[in-house]
Amino acid sequence: KKVQTFLESKFQNFLCIFDNADDKKVDLNKYIPGGKNCNVIITSRILEIAQVASPGCCVAVSDLYKEDAITLLLGHAHIADCDTNREQGSKIVDALNCHALAVSSAGAYMQAFKTCTLSDYLSVLSSKQKELFEYQMKSLDGYSKSVYSAFMLSFEKLSTQAKHLLQMCSFLHHTAIPVQLF
Repeated sequence: KKVQTFLESKFQNFLCIFDNADDKKVDLNKYIPGGKNCNVIITSRILEIAQVASPGCCVAVSDLYKEDAITLLLGHAHIADCDTNREQGSKIVDALNCHALAVSSAGAYMQAFKTCTLSDYLSVLSSKQKELFEYQMKSLDGYSKSVYSAFMLSFEKLSTQAKHLLQMCSFLHHTAIPVQLF
C-alpha cells in the first residue's frame, strides 16, 4: 500500500510492470497504482487477465508456429535443416508445445553437447517429462512443464560446483552482485 501511495504521488510518467501474473487468485486491481501518470504492462498466460486492461489494449502473443519452432530448434542446435532433421525436430517441438524459450533451450543443449542427437534429446526429454507428472509444481500448465523439462536437462549436465553456485546466486539480487563472492 505504501509503494502504491508513493507511486500515485508522482507527477512524472512511470511504467509499472507485472510479469508472469499467472495466479488467478490474485486481484491485480488492488496493486495497480492509480493516476494518469501510471502506465502498466501485464504479462500473463491467463486470458482472463485481459479484463484488467482498457478496451483495445490487450495483445495476445501465441506460441510459435510449428515450422518456425523447428527452424529455431535446428538453428540453435547448429543442425542441418533437411527433411530428416525437420521430421525429428517436429517431435521435439511438439513435446515442448512450440514454446520459444523451451525450444531455444533444447537447441542450445544439443549444440553444447554435440554427441546429443535429435532422437537422443527426444528420448531424454520424454523421460524427464514423465518425472514431471509425478512431481507436482505450483503451475503444471504445458508452458511450465516444457520450459522446466528443457531447463532441467541442461542443469543436470552441470558439475556439482556449478549447480551450487547457481543455487547460491539465486538468493542474490539481480543487480550489484559483489565480485568478491567469486
